[in-house]
Amino acid sequence: MPNRRRILVFCLWVLVFLSGCAAEYEETALLLSVDISPMPEGLAKAAGYTDKIEICVKGPPGTVNRFASQNLSYPVDVYAELAPDPAGSNCFIKPGQYTIPVLEKRIKLPPQCEITDINPAFIVLTLEEKITRRFKVTVPYMGRPASGYTVLPAEAEPSEVDITGARSQISALKEVSTKPVDVAEAEDGFKKVLPLDLDMTSGVESSADNIKVFVPVQKKIIIKTFDNIWVKTVNGAGKISILPDTIRIKVKGHSNLLNTASIRNQLNIFIDLKGLDPGVYVRRAVIQLPVGLILEDAVPELFTVKIQ
Repeated sequence: MPNRRRILVFCLWVLVFLSGCAAEYEETALLLSVDISPMPEGLAKAAGYTDKIEICVKGPPGTVNRFASQNLSYPVDVYAELAPDPAGSNCFIKPGQYTIPVLEKRIKLPPQCEITDINPAFIVLTLEEKITRRFKVTVPYMGRPASGYTVLPAEAEPSEVDITGARSQISALKEVSTKPVDVAEAEDGFKKVLPLDLDMTSGVESSADNIKVFVPVQKKIIIKTFDNIWVKTVNGAGKISILPDTIRIKVKGHSNLLNTASIRNQLNIFIDLKGLDPGVYVRRAVIQLPVGLILEDAVPELFTVKIQ
């Protein structure tokens, strides 16, 4: 019986020890950005190259966590990898697709840590001729301005940029624009500084990082026709008749004002008869409009007034 007890105690001790040892280590998957440099003169990375690798690191939790919090990267020296003799005459690297093995020794691990897996095992890199093209900068909008206002095309400074990168990437570019400008509820023009809407991580470069943008916002001007407006008379005495007795006018102005329900009642059209004796007269009508409105046309221009 004592022997069984001793064996049981020993087994429990082993289980505790093993569980304690297991708790001292953990395994974590980490992403490392691939730092490819330097680029051979006249060449550029084409899109689709391997820009990240995943490694599984096993070690003490605190050590692994500190390691994971760093800005991790995997360095690739293009000349060392692709040129047979980087220091000699055979260091010329031609355009093409290359496969570069990922070496564990290049990843500097903290003590007591080890790498259990690397994925992918190879970095795929395509080098192409580097070219530069000039593009006009466009500025897209999002949202709608306030009611009665319109947004004109934006002015960009610089208005053109030079974009450099791999031939396939630059040839695929149809236009270059900034990030969208929000014009929601805008009533006045405004300025902004915006980045270009380009994926700079893909290897393309721009002659300007940021674009100064001016967004012109104007009142929406419309022309509205008002038919059959009665022509009044002022300062007259006796029996008065006007022929014709209505007028049609075209008025230009801010849509917010011309589209109000009461605008027709604010149009004041009359003929002043001050100092006129009984008789027949041909007169023009006085047309008074609210501030901000402009008279475009009036039909008829002359009226026959008869005073009895």
